[in-house]
Amino acid sequence: MEEAVPPASATVVIRAGSATYPFTLASGQLGRIGTWREAVGNARTVAVITSRPVAALFPGALRTIAETGARRVVLEVPDGEDAKTLQVVGRCYQVLAQARFTRSDLVVALGGGTVTDLAGFVASTWKRGARLVHAPTTLLALVDAAVGGKTGINLPSGKNLAGTFYQPERVLADDTVLTSLPVRELRSGLAEVIKCGFIADPAILDLLPDPARAQAQRYLRLIELSVRAKAQLLSDDVTDRGLRRHLNYGHTAGQAIETASGFTLRHGEAVALGMVYAARLCELLTGARGVTADTQDALHRVGLPTRLQAAVSFEQMWDLMQQDKKVSPGRPSFVLSPRRGTATLACMPQREIARAAFDDVLRPERR
Repeated sequence: MEEAVPPASATVVIRAGSATYPFTLASGQLGRIGTWREAVGNARTVAVITSRPVAALFPGALRTIAETGARRVVLEVPDGEDAKTLQVVGRCYQVLAQARFTRSDLVVALGGGTVTDLAGFVASTWKRGARLVHAPTTLLALVDAAVGGKTGINLPSGKNLAGTFYQPERVLADDTVLTSLPVRELRSGLAEVIKCGFIADPAILDLLPDPARAQAQRYLRLIELSVRAKAQLLSDDVTDRGLRRHLNYGHTAGQAIETASGFTLRHGEAVALGMVYAARLCELLTGARGVTADTQDALHRVGLPTRLQAAVSFEQMWDLMQQDKKVSPGRPSFVLSPRRGTATLACMPQREIARAAFDDVLRPERR
């Protein structure tokens, strides 16, 4: 039976260097005219970047944006990682040029993490910076992609190799979007939630929900705790030079696995595998015990994978890890979590140790 949920409202203030903006979590706000009038402000044109499936799921948000009085332009982009290409960016520029879009006009990202990555990149580079508001529609985007100002475009040689740091004016978080998500998508988002539990706030790991059940109150609390954890890490490190790099936990190997799989794995599924790999590396490099088992247990509880099923080899993963934008030779850049709620940086492991960790916990079991 679904929990009875009263209207929810919470605000986390994100401080990212010189930028300060609200992450407002309010049930049903994407369909409210007051929300959008405040967000649109004096913009004469609102360019909504979204995908066709998301546009079909949230017609009320699109309709309400049009009711603000601003001219609404909808830019439908491919679903998933196919949106994050230079070709799609070029098409967005063409539409903005035809609309005579100015820096005072507003780009709205209505969608999941790929849409917020793309829309942020487009806004940050259009005339050297247009206004931007994120309206995330997946759990992963709510707790990660829409917060912190990272944008990214994929290149043939790797994921998110082209990108900028560009903060939105606000993030409009509406927990009712979670009811539209399939279980697999909820699980993918929970990987980023679990990450925050291991690197920052262990209380998160005690609240993990069952993605197959309706537990709205629990998701609300997890979203707020995860965003607060992320906000604290990026407040003094907008450009990923210090503590913010802890947020890359599970991502160095995870993004390599995601790319090598041809994006058949969801981002969160790949990050889950990346966290298992990082946990085993932590044990091999530091002598810590129980890290892998604890990580696997948290992931099992929400139904995330803990061993590779896709045809990804160690050599593929290793080569892509070397191209990771966060990796600098001789500089600590690989995130380890020796115990819940803590994180540290280590240099990239030697190839032999890296392979041993892969063989121990990721290589598909022979049948």
